[in-house]
Amino acid sequence: MRRPYCEAWMGFSDMCSSVTSTSADDTTVPQELVRALAAYPDNAALIDREHQLSYGQLGRFVQQFQRRSPGRGAIAIFGMPSTLLAASATACVISGRPFVHLDPAMPQAVLTNIIDELEIGTIITCQPAQSGQLPARCQVIAAESCLGGADADRPALVAADVRPTDAIYLVATSGTTGRPKCIPVTHDAAFLSYRWRDAYTPYDASMRVGIYIFAIWEMFRPLRNGAQLHFPGLNDLMSPKALVAFLSRNRIDEMLFTPSFFEKTLHAVEPAQGAALPLRRVVLNGEVVREGLAAEALRRLPNTQIWNLYSICETHDISMTRITGAPVPAEGLSVGAAMPHLRAVVLDDGDRPCPQGQPGLLHFEGPRMLGPGYVNRPEETAQRFRILRLEGKDRRLYDTGDRGYVTAEGQIHVLGRVAHMLKLRGHSIQTRELTETMADHLRFSQAIPWVQQMDRQGQVLVFYYTADAAQQAVNADMWALAPGWQRTPPALAEALQQGLPRYCTPTYLVHLPEIPINPVSGKCDFKALPALPPAHLEPDEDDSSLPVTRLAARILGCPAANLDPAMSFHDQGGDSLMCVDLLLSLEAGYGRAVDFDWALNLPLARLHDLLTKNGAAAPVARVERRGILLTGATGFLGGHVLAEAARHLPRDQVIYCLVRPRDTDPQARLAARADTLGIPPDRIVAVAGSIDEPRFGLDPDSYDRLAAQVSSVIHCAAMVNLAVDRERMEAWSQAGIMTVLQFCRDADAPLAFSSSTSIFPDAGGPYAENATAPFAGISGYGAAKIAAEHAIATSGVRATILRLPSLYDLGDPNPKDIYESILTACRQLGQVPQGLCFRMTDVRAAARFLVRLPAPEGLRYCNLITDDAVTAPADMQVMPVADWLEAARLSPAERRLLQDNPGTLQADARFDHAQARRIWDQLGLGPFAQVSDVSGLLACRLNVQRHHSDPALT
Repeated sequence: MRRPYCEAWMGFSDMCSSVTSTSADDTTVPQELVRALAAYPDNAALIDREHQLSYGQLGRFVQQFQRRSPGRGAIAIFGMPSTLLAASATACVISGRPFVHLDPAMPQAVLTNIIDELEIGTIITCQPAQSGQLPARCQVIAAESCLGGADADRPALVAADVRPTDAIYLVATSGTTGRPKCIPVTHDAAFLSYRWRDAYTPYDASMRVGIYIFAIWEMFRPLRNGAQLHFPGLNDLMSPKALVAFLSRNRIDEMLFTPSFFEKTLHAVEPAQGAALPLRRVVLNGEVVREGLAAEALRRLPNTQIWNLYSICETHDISMTRITGAPVPAEGLSVGAAMPHLRAVVLDDGDRPCPQGQPGLLHFEGPRMLGPGYVNRPEETAQRFRILRLEGKDRRLYDTGDRGYVTAEGQIHVLGRVAHMLKLRGHSIQTRELTETMADHLRFSQAIPWVQQMDRQGQVLVFYYTADAAQQAVNADMWALAPGWQRTPPALAEALQQGLPRYCTPTYLVHLPEIPINPVSGKCDFKALPALPPAHLEPDEDDSSLPVTRLAARILGCPAANLDPAMSFHDQGGDSLMCVDLLLSLEAGYGRAVDFDWALNLPLARLHDLLTKNGAAAPVARVERRGILLTGATGFLGGHVLAEAARHLPRDQVIYCLVRPRDTDPQARLAARADTLGIPPDRIVAVAGSIDEPRFGLDPDSYDRLAAQVSSVIHCAAMVNLAVDRERMEAWSQAGIMTVLQFCRDADAPLAFSSSTSIFPDAGGPYAENATAPFAGISGYGAAKIAAEHAIATSGVRATILRLPSLYDLGDPNPKDIYESILTACRQLGQVPQGLCFRMTDVRAAARFLVRLPAPEGLRYCNLITDDAVTAPADMQVMPVADWLEAARLSPAERRLLQDNPGTLQADARFDHAQARRIWDQLGLGPFAQVSDVSGLLACRLNVQRHHSDPALT
C-alpha cells in the first residue's frame, strides 16, 4: 500500500520509483522539452563562452547522459550556471531524474550534507571538483563526456512517464547551520506554473534569454518554446558595465534578477543607453521591490517591461504583476493576484484570518502547488506546512514567513519577512538556525538576527545580542568584542564560514542592554532595533589613506582607518554584491576598467598600484629591433627562458618581456631579474602590461610597433597559487590566452606555450601527446591549463604546447615548488613518505627546448618528461604517509595541500614523449636523459648517490 502523500516525503530513497515508461499525452514538462528538441533541431539552445549547443545537439547530449547514467534516483549537478549545467539539468528532467544543484562555492559541510540527505549516488560535474570535495562513493560523470557522439542507432528521444507528485528538481536552502533543508518541487507545480506564466511572459523561438546565477529553475520555461539561453561569465555578471555589454552583445530579450542585484546594475545604465538596449523585459524576484527602484527602472529602461514575480521554493510561483509606474499605496507595491491554483490566506498571531487589507502572516493553500515538505525533516515540515481548521474544514497551508495583506481585488502586497525568516539580497536565512550556529562561537543570553537597509551599503545582516558580564568577558577575550556596534571580527567571520555560506555571516554585531519588546505582542519590537550609528555610516575622509581604501570604507560603512590596506575588500567584510558598488566607485575614481575578482580579492594597496599611473602600462620605448615576446620573465621558468634566449638569439635581436604591473615597477623588477641571471641590459626591453587586458593594456601605436618586430612568442606566465579557486584561475587563464593568441595573429608569429602535467591525473597513463579533457578532482591550475590548451587548439595559430612537470634547478631551487618543499622536508626529517614517487624536469632543459623550437606548421603537443622518477632512496627510512605529514616540517598550507591531495606524494603517472624526444634530438641538445637528472637531483637535495640503473628509478 502506498504511503500517504506527505509521509512519503519524509525519506528520499524511493522518491523516483515511479519512472516507468512514456506517456501518450503531452501534459508534462519532460514531454514539452522533448517536443522542443525535435521541433527546433538547428536552433541555438544553450550558449556560454565555452560551449554552444543547438536543440539537436542538446537532444544528443540527453541520449548520451541516459546511456552513461542508467537507472533511477536523484542526481546532483555540480558547477556554476553554464551550458553544461543547463544541458545536464535538461537531461535529468527529460529522464525523470530529479536533480539538485551543488554550488562549488558551498562549504564542504553543506555539500556533504546535501549529498547524504538525498542519498545521492550519481553526480554530474560541469566543472572539475577539488580533491575530496565530492564523496568517493558516488559515481561521477563529467558533463563534457556527454557532448557529441550522435546515437544514430538509438531510438528517438522520449520523455519519462512521471506522476504529478514526483519531484522535478530539489532546492537546497541556505544551510544556515551547515545542514540545509532540501525542498522537492513537484512536476505538477512546475507544469502549472510554466503554463500560467506563459500568459504573462510568453517565449518563442526568436527570443534570447539571459540566465541569472540564482535562477537555475528558470531555464526550462524558455527551452519549452525554442528560445536561446545565454549564460554570462562571472565578470560579465558581477560588473554592471560588463553585464550591460553582455545584454547588448547577445541581444538579450529577457533576464531575471533579484531586486538588490538589479539595482546595482541600473547604476551603469543611462536612459539613452537603456533605451537602446534590446532588453524587452526584466523579471524581479526574491525580494520586496521598493517603489524607488521601480521608478528608477522605468526611467533608465524606458522600453523594457518590468515584472514583479512572487515565488517561494515550497510553493513554486505564487503571483506576478507588471510594474507600470502608477501611484502605489503607502504600504508598498503589489505582487499581483495569486495564480489559479493557489489561495492567499492572511492570519494574525492567533491564527485567525485577517480582514481584507489588514496586514498579517501570509499563508497559501493549494494542493497541486504546495510542496510535500522537507526531506527527512518532519518537525520542520509540520511547522511550515500547517494543518489549520478554517471555514469549518482542515486546510493545509504553507507559512511563507512573509508579512503582507490582500486587497478586496485579490492583490497581494508583501511587506517583508517576519522574525523566523530573513531575506538578504535574494538569500533566505533561517534566524533560529543562524542563532544556534552563532552560539557555538559567541556567548550571549538573547539574540535577534535582522537585515538593515543602509544607504551606502544596501542590505546588511546585523546580529543584535545581550550578554551578561561573564559572557562579555569571554567575547572580549576570544574576539576582542566590546559593547555597542562592531563589525564582525575577521577571525570570527572565518570561523563561521567553515560551515556557513558567506552571506549568513553577520556584517555587524551589536551588544544591547536588552532586546526591545513590543508591549502589545510581547515579542521583539523590530522597529525599535537601533539603526547603524552615524559614526559607522560616515567614514572619515583622511587624505593620508589611499583612494581605494576610502572608497572601500564608504561601501563598508566604516572609517578608512579601520581598514587594512594589506587585506582585500572581501577579507574585511565585503561581499560580492557590495563589491559591485566598489567596482563602480573604482572605475569612476580611477578612470579605468576594473576586474571584479581583483576588486574583491586583491589587497587594497596592491589594487591601488594596479589602478594608478604607476601600475598602468606606459608607451613602450625602444621598439626598434627584431626579437621575441616572452611572458612570465620574472618567474622561475621564464627567467631561465630569458637567460637562454639572451644566449641563443642573434646579437641584433632582443627579448621583449611582458611584465605585469604589481607591487613594484615592472622595469625595475625585470632589471633585477636580468642582473641576477647575468643578462646584458641591452638585450631586454620591458613591456609594462597585462595579458588579461586587450592589447596587453598598451596604447595602439605601441602595440602595433611591437607586433611588427616580434617573430615568435613564448608564453610562460601562469597563476600558480594553489589556494585560488578553480573558477578564478580558469577565468584569468582564459582572458590571458585570448590576448596572447590575438597578438600572435597580429604579429603572424608562432606560439610556444608552457603547459603542465597537472592536466593529467597523478596516476595511470601513459598519457599521450594530444588533446585531453578535465578529469574528476582536477586542480584549478590543471583546469586552467586545459582551458588554455583548448583555446590554442581552436585558434588556428601555429603553436607548440609543451607539457612540463615540476621544474628543478640544481643550483637554485624554486622555493614555491611543492616537490622542492617535500625534498627539503625529507632531508630535515631523515625519512621519506611511503610510496614516494614524482617526476621533475630540469628547468634549463625546458628553457633550451622552448627557445630553440623550430616553428611548427600547425599544432603539436610535447610531453618533455623522461621515464625516470624520483622515488625513495634505498638508504633512507620510510614512514607511513600520515605519520610523515604529521612529522615533516611543512607550512600549514603545504601540509593541508598534501593532506587534501595525497596523490601528490605518490604521483607515478607515465607519459608518452615520442614527439618531444624527436624534436630534442633534431635540435641536437644531447641525450634525452639530460631532461631529468634524477641522480644529480637526489645527490644535491638529499645528499645520496644513485645511478640511473638503480631499479628504484625505473
